[in-house]
Amino acid sequence: MPATLGHIGIQYLVTKAFLPAADVKWILAGCVVPDVPWIIQRAATGLTDVPLIDLRLFAIAQGSLVISLVLCAFLATFSKRFWSVFLILALGSVLHLGLDALQTKWANGVVLLAPLRWDLLNFGMFWPEDWPTYALYGLSVAAGIRIWANDPRSGTDLQFPSGWRAPIAALLLAAYASLPVLMKDGVRAADLHYAATLEDTGNRIGKPIEFDRSRFGIFPGGANLKAWTGEEFQLIGHLPIQGETISIRGRFETSAAIRVSAFHTHVSGVRDAASYSGLLVVVLWWVFCIADRCRAGFGRY
Repeated sequence: MPATLGHIGIQYLVTKAFLPAADVKWILAGCVVPDVPWIIQRAATGLTDVPLIDLRLFAIAQGSLVISLVLCAFLATFSKRFWSVFLILALGSVLHLGLDALQTKWANGVVLLAPLRWDLLNFGMFWPEDWPTYALYGLSVAAGIRIWANDPRSGTDLQFPSGWRAPIAALLLAAYASLPVLMKDGVRAADLHYAATLEDTGNRIGKPIEFDRSRFGIFPGGANLKAWTGEEFQLIGHLPIQGETISIRGRFETSAAIRVSAFHTHVSGVRDAASYSGLLVVVLWWVFCIADRCRAGFGRY
């Protein structure tokens, strides 16, 4: 999926085209909503005893469209204009997931119809290193300059939920945290991200496998890949002669060795830098807006 920076420009322009009065802070929030589970997963890795496969299953379910819309509704309870803000966030989430589906990511994709269907949508139109990705970054930089120069950093609509909205907000937050737990079995059964294959360590041989953006190492006499599960696999076959991050397709030759049928070498560091810079823009904008609201004093409904 494109980094956060790749979403800001195009989502700002499209949202403004359909909803000219849309508040920038909510447009920016919509750029991040579907990525919240992956941010949580990265932050939680190493800080919890929950197995990495379970964390991944949870994140896949929580990153689906239906659960993203639950988070949109929760966030909208913090605005005086619930329905208009929910519409902005929902449109942003749909745009985000649609854009994600365009980029090539092996063993990955967008879950649009869960829990009815667990198909991964991935059109595979361009890699993170291809020119469309950099064009999206450039568009976002241009849009960011325009936003900072012209759009008001206002928090006038922000309020803490109270009255009947407070239990609704609590219920939505509880649903966002708990529903993915109930959906994990569907993710596992569909073998999304090859999680079930990787979990079934005794029956891997001969099964196909793919990894997206994984650590790659070359050592005398061979090469290995460190998977998102924490396991390291020996790679066999035609391989890159250098590189730190690769995507692969292949088949298990043994439970610890993969014969590679195709690979793609990624440019290390660029995507992370674009993600962090995009998130920084979103956070800073929200800090200014919350500060604006604090100066006026937080009220209640």
